[in-house]
Amino acid sequence: MVNPKELRSRVKKFFHFSKQEIIGLVPAILVTAFIFSFRDWGGDQLSVSVGLTHLFIMAIITAITFFFRLSFQKIFALSEGYEAEFKVWWAGLIISLVLIFVTLGFVPLVLSGTLVVALRVKQRLGEFRYGFSHKDNAIINFIGIAGNMLLAILFAIGNFFIPETFFFTKGLILNLVMGVTLLLPLPQLEGLNIFFGSRTLYFTAIPLVILNSLLLLSGTKIGLIISIILAALAIIFYTLTGSEK
Repeated sequence: MVNPKELRSRVKKFFHFSKQEIIGLVPAILVTAFIFSFRDWGGDQLSVSVGLTHLFIMAIITAITFFFRLSFQKIFALSEGYEAEFKVWWAGLIISLVLIFVTLGFVPLVLSGTLVVALRVKQRLGEFRYGFSHKDNAIINFIGIAGNMLLAILFAIGNFFIPETFFFTKGLILNLVMGVTLLLPLPQLEGLNIFFGSRTLYFTAIPLVILNSLLLLSGTKIGLIISIILAALAIIFYTLTGSEK
């Protein structure tokens, strides 16, 4: 990890969302928002106004989630001398839509796409082994899932202080489902990049994500506190062990 001044310079010069990414992100956000608001169109009686309101709120939650986690990944990638770009998985979006209709909304999945990581030659000069590292690629992909877990904690805090709020409840569920789904070692998902880049990281991530999900879904104060402590310890550990160049 580079020093803060160098990182700020890299972010200022290279941090952006390309036109191709935006083209992929718009349908990914809309489809995901529809999937997670599928059962919120008025309960037993269909209500278009209620459904559209929930869809709109869900779209905002989904947009925040996608851009937060991708920004997290892009900035971390730049710190390691790489460039990260989101690539939508069109087939995955179609599968998610079909599944949500078949299961009547009970099995929401986020098969939105993956992260393509490319080497930035100048920023990698002097690095150990210099070239593209599959382990670094795995960590960059995992950072997105870590971003989901961090957002889930923030939504859980909001849900704790303002219970049963659509915004916080759906934000929590979306990020937990997204974190678990993207860990699947399937083509066009981040889990496959993590699996092939670092088995240790992959098999460590699975129980951590599941544990964090169970703690937050418990809805208890102690579960939330433990989840926050674990996240804080993980951040402290990385800060102390990360190398500054």
